[in-house]
Amino acid sequence: MRILIFKSKMVMLALSGILLMACSFDRDEDVNKQVYKILTTSEWAEAKSLGEIETALDRRDGFIHLSTAQQLAGTLAFYFKDFDSLILLQINTQDFKDEIVFEKAVPAGDRFGKFPHLYGSLKVEKIKNKWEIKRDAFSLPDEIILEAENNI
Repeated sequence: MRILIFKSKMVMLALSGILLMACSFDRDEDVNKQVYKILTTSEWAEAKSLGEIETALDRRDGFIHLSTAQQLAGTLAFYFKDFDSLILLQINTQDFKDEIVFEKAVPAGDRFGKFPHLYGSLKVEKIKNKWEIKRDAFSLPDEIILEAENNI
């Protein structure tokens, strides 16, 4: 019974954090100042040795895939669900002027928002912050992630 209550409290805290994050931005100004790139640990090791970040997916699509803070939960859930440890990079959009374009999701799907795509190079030295993130003991249902991200 204690474990169930603990897990319920953890889910409530996670939901509160997601909803707070979704509601705390002035969408036209603050949300676009910082964007994020998620890498596997091997992609990060390669980026450090090359001095530049570009994954196989980025090369294939012709731009560097990024996410806003509001989109991170969805990106992690839908594209990185098989990883227990990842690298999260924070990038200041003001360092890239017109090279970051907000466009519809690629590939199109249930995600409605516009995603930041970097049309240019992302040098390791341009990373503002870096965190190693680890999978928690629970995951949110896709419907809740999409609700928070799409503001449904």
